[in-house]
Amino acid sequence: MADLVGRNIVMSDSPNPRPTPQRDRSFNTNAGASTIATNDIGHDVTRLYTLVETAMMNMPAPNNDSTSELRPTEVARMREMLNQTWEGIREWLGAHPSETDRQQAAEHQGQFLTTALHMVCKLMDPPVDVVQSLIECAEETVTWPDSNGWLPLHHACANGASGRVLSVLVQAYPDGKVQQDKRFRTPLHFAFFRTDAHEDRKAAVTKNQDGGGGMGGSTRALDNSNREGEDMDGDDDDVGNSMPEIVKLLADSGAAELQDEGGMLPMHYASAYGTTREVLEVLLENYPESITKRENKGRNPLHLAMVNAHRKSSPKVVGFLLEKNAADIINTYDDDNHLPIHLLAMASKFPPEKVLERKNAADCLKLYLNAKPKASADFLTAIQTLPEWLRDIAVISDHIQNILNQKIVMRFPTMILILDFVSLIFVIALFEITTAATIDHLFDEDKYPNPAKTAQVSATLVFGAYFLLREVVQIISLLALGNFGSWLWDMGNWLDVLLIFFIFYFGGIMLSGEPLLTPDAFRSGTALTKGILWLSVISFLKSTRVEFSVFVSGVFYVVQRLAAFLLALCVILLMFAQMFYIVYAESDQCNCTDNNPDANPFPHCTFQESLLKVYTMLMGEIGNEMRYSTLPVAQFLYVAFAFLVVILLSNVLIAIVTDSYGVIKNERAAMVFWSNRLDFVAEMDAIKNVGKTIKKFFVRSDGATGAPTRVQETPNGEPIPIDDGEKQSMSRFRNGWKTIMDLFDPNLHETYDVNPSSFEFWCYLFVRMAAVVFVIPVWLILGLCTAGWLWPPQVREYLLKQKKVAISRADMAEQVTAQINDLKNEIKKLRVEMKGEMKSDRKEFSQVKVEVEAVQAEVMADLLQVKEIMVTLLDMSRDHLGTAR
Repeated sequence: MADLVGRNIVMSDSPNPRPTPQRDRSFNTNAGASTIATNDIGHDVTRLYTLVETAMMNMPAPNNDSTSELRPTEVARMREMLNQTWEGIREWLGAHPSETDRQQAAEHQGQFLTTALHMVCKLMDPPVDVVQSLIECAEETVTWPDSNGWLPLHHACANGASGRVLSVLVQAYPDGKVQQDKRFRTPLHFAFFRTDAHEDRKAAVTKNQDGGGGMGGSTRALDNSNREGEDMDGDDDDVGNSMPEIVKLLADSGAAELQDEGGMLPMHYASAYGTTREVLEVLLENYPESITKRENKGRNPLHLAMVNAHRKSSPKVVGFLLEKNAADIINTYDDDNHLPIHLLAMASKFPPEKVLERKNAADCLKLYLNAKPKASADFLTAIQTLPEWLRDIAVISDHIQNILNQKIVMRFPTMILILDFVSLIFVIALFEITTAATIDHLFDEDKYPNPAKTAQVSATLVFGAYFLLREVVQIISLLALGNFGSWLWDMGNWLDVLLIFFIFYFGGIMLSGEPLLTPDAFRSGTALTKGILWLSVISFLKSTRVEFSVFVSGVFYVVQRLAAFLLALCVILLMFAQMFYIVYAESDQCNCTDNNPDANPFPHCTFQESLLKVYTMLMGEIGNEMRYSTLPVAQFLYVAFAFLVVILLSNVLIAIVTDSYGVIKNERAAMVFWSNRLDFVAEMDAIKNVGKTIKKFFVRSDGATGAPTRVQETPNGEPIPIDDGEKQSMSRFRNGWKTIMDLFDPNLHETYDVNPSSFEFWCYLFVRMAAVVFVIPVWLILGLCTAGWLWPPQVREYLLKQKKVAISRADMAEQVTAQINDLKNEIKKLRVEMKGEMKSDRKEFSQVKVEVEAVQAEVMADLLQVKEIMVTLLDMSRDHLGTAR
């Protein structure tokens, strides 16, 4: 059934109407064999129902696993069993010409109030003549619902009956098309339970010819053999065996407008289960408003298609829905405040081996982003929550990159970026000044009686308070959006928390002038804090420039892939350090060092010194190699170390680092940078969203709730909502800066025809010099003093806007290689399956051969008995003739 978040669509809410006692995939080929005799006439009205019920009990159990397939031998047995069932029904009807007997048998109700007509419609693709005959026996049974409220038409639609059969049932009871079961579902709802509901007509015909695949393919393989009595010359096309024609047959009486108990229309079912564009066209034609209708959980068809994006036909469904009415459905929230992309993020947790599911989900995401959904805070949060393999696809799309570029150059994000950078620089400078003064005071109080100045320490704490406020607001904003996990799992945030803690901790110590532990601990702690400060600078730069982003991500990427190498290197260094230490233990070199403390110590007299020495040797600090000349073993260890570690492992390290960093730089540079920018822009939008929410309590707004009063048109025509004040000021500043830049247009002389002999030329030159000397520098300085707030948009775009990039050739080559590998794996799996089937078939053939030989032996034994009887009769006849003579 459809994998819907928060609800399950099931075929029945009561015990399964199909009896399932101890059923497996073995079929009783005698299940439908006729045992009709003339003395049965008029004595057993349940015989007709029992024939169909027995066949139903021998059908394979429903299997939700689409990859589970029936073997050809099983399909053949099923076909034989069904053919015997249909023949049994025909023989029973032929043996009971009485209308009374036929009516009583057809009206007999068994389990769950089902009749023989219900049970026949539950079997795989019943023949038209059998269904027609049962209706003629008792026409009113076509209007009888079973205990679940299902008509025979419901069962026929759900179990893949042909268009001719559905047409016969509809002609017998036209109102059945709008008849609803206990859960308010019509036969049109049930039509999307069919195994061929998501296939176009051409594919379905191909699978029918090939025998199909899976359970659905196996049942489709029965079509031609089971449709006895049908005209195979093309009349089926007039009735409608293709899915679009079946839906057209069922939807023309208002069924497309009827909702089930969950508020779901047939359009919702089609979107959730997946189907073809032709089917969706039929549904939309019969009920145009269905594409925007919501079910009881507030989800429209696009929500249901996105939550089932892994299905094979889902990309077609998503493409159709967005093509027909993207504006009204793409930005719609459900009752849980989820956009369609939220549901895609929640339902796309597929492991790498699920290649087809991942491909379908990725195709749906691309179609959704190409429709250009609104750049809201919830939308960016949803992009963040996508699995990494989907987020990488999202961040390199034109729509996402355009959104991020437009949002990063707005005044608020620019202000935060500048404030973060300025605060970091000031904290680094102030922390250096205050810690140096405090360390001098702690270690030499007589010479430096005064600790750091209170004003400088207080200023450091003020900047620390800014960082603290920044993190608190960010946490509150993400909690309001329900995306606190993105903050929790971001190591950059924990680096900020650690930095804030150290600033306040050591700031308090510097204000008091007394260390809590020891001066040495204070000195070490402040040194660590300075390292974190500079790491924060690198973390800041990676969100603003692609070069730093690639560098930082490259370092992490390389370290992750060096884990095995580093472990092996540590083992080798420990090995050589211990061997050098043992070789020189109690040697003259170490004894000399002990007797002369002022002399340069020998580097291998203690294990710690030996380990430090082999590490420095790895780094290239060999020193005086003659110190190993006194011991042959030491010389051998030195040569082995130089070859294995200094030469071999060093080159291996260089090769690994070069290759790993090349992967980041050449293949994932765009993804890495835009993912970092997405995180920052999403955080800024979350903060602004909380600010707007707070503002609503104090300022009365006009218009619809949440509707922007102004939008900014991007070069691609995409609207980015902005505030009224920012819209007006950006327009003035942009035009003003453009006017100044026009002064430096090289074609200005030709446009206005000015030359050095004219007065206009010298006026123009004076204005140009004034702009260079005064206007531009003052404007840039004022903008910097206001954290970019007074900068013209062109300056912010020049500093922060990045070029949009697409997938590189290396990425394309990698994708092609991955697809080739996937095909190879599929071929290997197919080979294994074929070998398994051949082995199973050989086993079955062996069993059949044994059975045939057993039957042959029985026949031979019977023939011998017949021969003996004939011989005996012949002897008796001879004796009789002799006596008569």
